[in-house]
Amino acid sequence: MSNTQEPNTETLAETENFMAWRADEPDGETTYYLQLGRATVNFFMEEWDELRSSIPELMSAKPDEDGMYAVSFDNVDIWMDDEDWQEFQQLLRELGK
Repeated sequence: MSNTQEPNTETLAETENFMAWRADEPDGETTYYLQLGRATVNFFMEEWDELRSSIPELMSAKPDEDGMYAVSFDNVDIWMDDEDWQEFQQLLRELGK
């Protein structure tokens, strides 16, 4: 039998293909996760707060000349077409509530 405790998780927002959730770790740390299709990005509380404060800026982003939207997290860039971008904005609206 393992002594490892599992984190307590809570879904914060969810769309058909994207999800945001929080994990309260046994050591007291809270980690946030943003799953965008096949990519999952994790955030510590301060980084998550920064993401949430940037929601208005993200909501007004414009596509590049190829019609693609980009979201950058530290060393990760995620590119989305218009359909995925609309779904991402839906997720952001839920997170902003």
